[in-house]
Amino acid sequence: MKIVIVIPTYNEALNIGRLIDSLNEVFKLKPDEDFHILIVDANSPDGTAGVVKQKMDTFGNVHILIEEKKAGLGAAYIAAFKYALQNLSPDVIMEMDADFQHNPDDLMKIVNEIQNGNDYVIGSRFTEGGSIPKDWALYRKILSYGGNLFTKLVLGIYQVNDFTSGFKASRVKNFVDRIDLVSVLSGGFAYKIDLLFKMYKLGAKIKEVPITFGLRDRGDSKMERNNFIDSLRVVLSIRYNENSSFFKFALVGFVGLFVDGGLFNILRLTPLRSSLATPVSGFIAMMTTYLLNNYWSFSDRKIDSINKKLVGFIVYVISSTIPILVRSKLVIIATSAFGDTFFVSNTAFFIGIVFGLVWNFLVYSKIIWRKR
Repeated sequence: MKIVIVIPTYNEALNIGRLIDSLNEVFKLKPDEDFHILIVDANSPDGTAGVVKQKMDTFGNVHILIEEKKAGLGAAYIAAFKYALQNLSPDVIMEMDADFQHNPDDLMKIVNEIQNGNDYVIGSRFTEGGSIPKDWALYRKILSYGGNLFTKLVLGIYQVNDFTSGFKASRVKNFVDRIDLVSVLSGGFAYKIDLLFKMYKLGAKIKEVPITFGLRDRGDSKMERNNFIDSLRVVLSIRYNENSSFFKFALVGFVGLFVDGGLFNILRLTPLRSSLATPVSGFIAMMTTYLLNNYWSFSDRKIDSINKKLVGFIVYVISSTIPILVRSKLVIIATSAFGDTFFVSNTAFFIGIVFGLVWNFLVYSKIIWRKR
């Protein structure tokens, strides 16, 4: 098995030579595997590339790719992935930092899990047995724990605890070689989240192994200042891209809510009162949302033929009527029991709206505007 370890560098002359030496010692633990080290250097002014080239004279498994300029961590990794795929024919591509925050002795834990049949193995700081430096500032700990929890919930990948680990391995065949690397959403730190999600969508068997994440041995931190904002953007972009129809549907729902709620509160002050105002406002809002959903929310599945429009509209009316009737009943029950006040009637109204949101999206997306 050919394993290429990609290590991005910028001003790492103090670390990179020692790291290459350490890794080549670790490689001896698995002499049957073909290990290679690919340094991708962001044109470091401190002579990092020179140190690597000296090591290339000693070790035949060391390679270097020099960027014209520093473009970000994600851009460096993507460039290295492309280079490795084109020139080194790897079976596995690993990612690792140059500053000894990733312990070379932990490398074989990751390799072992690839050998056990896993496709994407993460050296995790936040799984049982893993750790982060005690000297980290409180704000950084909060951002790390909170950011990973937020990402887990938004992306729905519940078996992963460390979405931003930089120490991991990816199987190439049927996984990395199927990813459009140009489409990765970030040229910075947050590329890790998008790459993980892409592997997950391809059905990769994901495994976390615990690592001890250390402090930098020497040199200055290369942490990008906009990491938090960029990571938030990537997570939300992934979720939006995966569920754009739902977000559009939800926005249309807010338009419908404005129409529905506005008419409801106007009509409830007329002789119609709350019990009759509810179905009238609901049906008007239903007509509005049908048009918006057909021509915007589900535009990729838009109903064009007249016959299908007629059938779709009938199903739409029937399905949309059910939550309206449920909501009307809730309002009647609530106002009869607790009085026809603004708070009581609108609370019942809102509960009915939530039920209708879930019900309608399921019916609309699975039946009326189902993917074909």
